[in-house]
Amino acid sequence: MNHPTASASDQNATLARLQQFMTPALVPSISTELLVSADGELNRELRAFLLDPPSNPTLLKGRTIAICCTNGVEEVEITGAMRWLTEHGAAVHVVSPRIGAFDPTRGLRFPPLCATHVLAIRLMENAGWIKIDRHLDEANVADYDAVILPGGCWNPDALRADPKARVFVSDMYAAGKPTCAICHGQWVMVSAGLLRGKKATAVWNIHVDLANAGATVLDEPCVVDGNLITARFPYDLPRMIHALVRQLVK
Repeated sequence: MNHPTASASDQNATLARLQQFMTPALVPSISTELLVSADGELNRELRAFLLDPPSNPTLLKGRTIAICCTNGVEEVEITGAMRWLTEHGAAVHVVSPRIGAFDPTRGLRFPPLCATHVLAIRLMENAGWIKIDRHLDEANVADYDAVILPGGCWNPDALRADPKARVFVSDMYAAGKPTCAICHGQWVMVSAGLLRGKKATAVWNIHVDLANAGATVLDEPCVVDGNLITARFPYDLPRMIHALVRQLVK
């Protein structure tokens, strides 16, 4: 959405506000500020999605949405979804595996905060910590109306190897509930065996993974095949969320 009546000072204030959510880093990153200030159709949709006040604060009242993720989750894809859904009346739970013990031969070290939070990223830049609401061994499909699998390379690459994550996502899909993934989140769907014979999309560099999993791959911002909803990139987030909402509010 364009804001042609906004003054230059208002626009500068908005960009300054967006900058407060980001810290500078000398690594490749995805900038929320740049995403929403670029003059593209999908960028303008993301700007409105993130910055406009809620059109109907009770739209999703009584609905509970699971965002299933782990460390390395793409920041704007989880925070943008959480903010919009919450401001429109939904309860949103971050659902994540427990970080268990690893064989010492792997050389892995996780800070204690990983027991209660997941670390968000911006492409290759570490961002903030987001609180876990339910661990996967506590999450019941019956308690949720939809599930979202956000991206970030590290997050779904780890999540797809977790048996509880695969079962949770498969059971949500089998129950006919909106089952959504964006960017690299579709890797979990690949490992859960959900894409064979389905139309789907994802971030461009994993289209081949979807095709190898038996999907018909479409290069579109959001693809809906029954209750399977997929999107490509952070600026496609609004279309994915709106597709989810259309299935919940008929």
